[in-house]
Amino acid sequence: MRVAIVAPSPVPFIIGGAENLWWGMLRELNRRAGVVAELIKLPSPERNLVELIGSYRTFSRLDLSHFDLVISTKYPAWMVRHPNHMVYLQHKLRGLYDTCPAHLARPPDAAAVARLRLPPALESALLAGHGGESLDAAEVAETLLAALTRADAPPELLHFPGTFARAVVHLLDRIGMQPGHIRRYAAISRTVQERASHFPAGCHVEVCHHPTGLEGLAPAALPDDAGIFTASRLVGGKRIDLLIDAYLRSGATLPLRIAGAGPEEQALRARAASHDGIQFLGRLTDAELAQAYARAAFVPFVPYQEDYGLITLEAMLCGRPVLTVSDSGGPTELIEDGVNGVIAAPDAQALGAAIARLSADPAGVAAMGLRARDRAAAIHWQAFGDWLLSGAAPAAASACAPAPCAAHVARPAKPRLVVVNTFPVEPVVSGGKLRLFGLYRHLAQAFEVRFVNLADTAMPRHARPLAPGVVEEVVPVTPRLREHARDLEQKLGVSAGDLAAAMHPDSVPQWLEALREQLRIAELAVCAHPYGFPALQAAGEPRPHLYEAHNVEYDLKAGMYGRHAWAAQLVRHFERQCAEQACGVTACSELDAERLRELYQLDGTPVAVLANGIEIAETPFVAVAERQARGSRLGKERPLALFMGSAHGPNLEAALLVLAAAARSPALDFAIMGSVCGMIDADARPGNVAMLGVVDAAEKSLWLGLADYGLNPVRAGSGTNLKLAEYTASGLLVLSTAFGARGSGLTAWEDFVPIEADDLAGALCAAHALDAGRHGALVASARAKVAASGDWRKIGERYAAFASGFLRT
Repeated sequence: MRVAIVAPSPVPFIIGGAENLWWGMLRELNRRAGVVAELIKLPSPERNLVELIGSYRTFSRLDLSHFDLVISTKYPAWMVRHPNHMVYLQHKLRGLYDTCPAHLARPPDAAAVARLRLPPALESALLAGHGGESLDAAEVAETLLAALTRADAPPELLHFPGTFARAVVHLLDRIGMQPGHIRRYAAISRTVQERASHFPAGCHVEVCHHPTGLEGLAPAALPDDAGIFTASRLVGGKRIDLLIDAYLRSGATLPLRIAGAGPEEQALRARAASHDGIQFLGRLTDAELAQAYARAAFVPFVPYQEDYGLITLEAMLCGRPVLTVSDSGGPTELIEDGVNGVIAAPDAQALGAAIARLSADPAGVAAMGLRARDRAAAIHWQAFGDWLLSGAAPAAASACAPAPCAAHVARPAKPRLVVVNTFPVEPVVSGGKLRLFGLYRHLAQAFEVRFVNLADTAMPRHARPLAPGVVEEVVPVTPRLREHARDLEQKLGVSAGDLAAAMHPDSVPQWLEALREQLRIAELAVCAHPYGFPALQAAGEPRPHLYEAHNVEYDLKAGMYGRHAWAAQLVRHFERQCAEQACGVTACSELDAERLRELYQLDGTPVAVLANGIEIAETPFVAVAERQARGSRLGKERPLALFMGSAHGPNLEAALLVLAAAARSPALDFAIMGSVCGMIDADARPGNVAMLGVVDAAEKSLWLGLADYGLNPVRAGSGTNLKLAEYTASGLLVLSTAFGARGSGLTAWEDFVPIEADDLAGALCAAHALDAGRHGALVASARAKVAASGDWRKIGERYAAFASGFLRT
């Protein structure tokens, strides 16, 4: 595929964020087999209105028909006509759009425009502020240039910015970006996507946060001379004055270092003159900028309605949390307040208080920084390149024919499959999230996968790539839904956000809107859990759907809800609807498949078993001898037994069995990992039990390579246990109940040590008594079976074959 990235070259030339994006896109596309890309830049002066119109004319005349795909991101490059043109919008000419002064946001003077003696259709479009899309852009530009350069042209029409300049640019952009001229619309952020007049009304606009081209960004220990650091052009919209005022109020002792240059520099220096802790560093090289991030405790970035803000991403990649404000735009899409950064009110008092809190809490800042790094790590060039090319098939011959919202009509190269769920995939830490990530990552070989998931977050609705061909659109839970969930939880005594979402899907209008947008171009939908099915129905875009059952949800919730049978019956109602109306159903085990058939009379519905799996190729197998060597290096003196579990009732029950066994096994050490730790009373923990909580992938891998035994004393629940696959693939000797091993294909005393009659301590004694040969044989047999049947890649291939059978032919 031949790809042209077409862009303006500023006059005079400067390097900014746009140039870094174009260079990164070029590098990533040319890295791929079968793709050749070129960056085509044309000088584009815009020092006055005549120059700007001339630049629009230049791009409207450009012939790029020798390329298969054209990508533009910035005005006036989208004036290029091509049947396969993608606009990935950074921004329009903001001074004539969202930052236009109120006195200019009105029609131009009609009498003055009449003196230009323009063709009636052109004059009408300029004065009306709408219409004119049928006009030829090159002819419009030629006519305007001829009229404006005549001696009798009204001088007030040449004001730049001005009301006439605004009308001209809006008209040219309407012509260039109209449906039928552009095949695919996208934006660099939700902030850009939602700006008025930036996209044609009614068209589907994707959002994808792009990576940074800055190299050398990596987490590092905080040096002794750490400070507060920000980087920005020193212009009014970046609000460095607000940051300085807030810092002066904060009383912070850490120095504030400000990198960058611009017209506001002298005024800002004067504002900061009273405090010798504020340092101006000037413009930094890329290497110096990466080093400056590493020297920062945290990074404040407080612009007004920033398009995206690479400073946010770059700081997070260094493991540094970002402090921003609620009206900063793009930065708020990456920052989750109090989790991986801080979002304050946009005034000096609130911002100063946030600076003071962060300066006084280095441990909290470090923890947020780790989570910031995890969030930012998902934004990388390979995933971005996959997304760019995901809808890049050449357009049909009629692609440029005027039609309402042509971007909806164009189908992706692979059929699109929309997955709806009530919790996000990222961070990928628990059983359900691991299944969603592992399964759909490989389903993307045959489908373009788009998740539309709820999240209890302060972040606005946004999309993020998870893996090649997999994008997750995250919709924040509304206060209304949160209130419904709180009411249910007070009645039930357990969390009930999923049931609340099923009962009240209309309380999150953006969820329904996002589903509606995706279903219009999808061929198949999937309900991962039954709780998203009511939202799927309410979206009003009927598509055949699969029920991808992680459990028999009714059985699971009946156990959790106890005496509240009415709530379990509600779950049964939603699961029945989802299963009975599905074109196909998948289950995690044969037992679950049979139970679903029995509950919901699925005799005529195809049911496939897709067990839980693991990424075998990415899971290092650590043999017994290496475990012992690692333990010696890390000071491990006794055998270590590991239990992993998320915050669910069956896992809590199992964790309590682990605590009881630990009390009876003083010669062993135990570690409990996962969100189940939050459900355990710390006072009930014996001294030989460590509570690890939720950990990242790297730390999890460390513990899986260090422990001797993997514990699975699960006695209830539904679905199958992912922990079992992780233990066996990593080389731990597994101890499991028969119930815990259901659906795994593993056999007691052939692949694992059985836990009988809830006697985990006895099973541990039996495991410890095994000789090295028997121990190694059990581990090797279990690993071989999981590799043969439990690899996500193979499971994904089976899922793809099953799902493809329901596509329209």
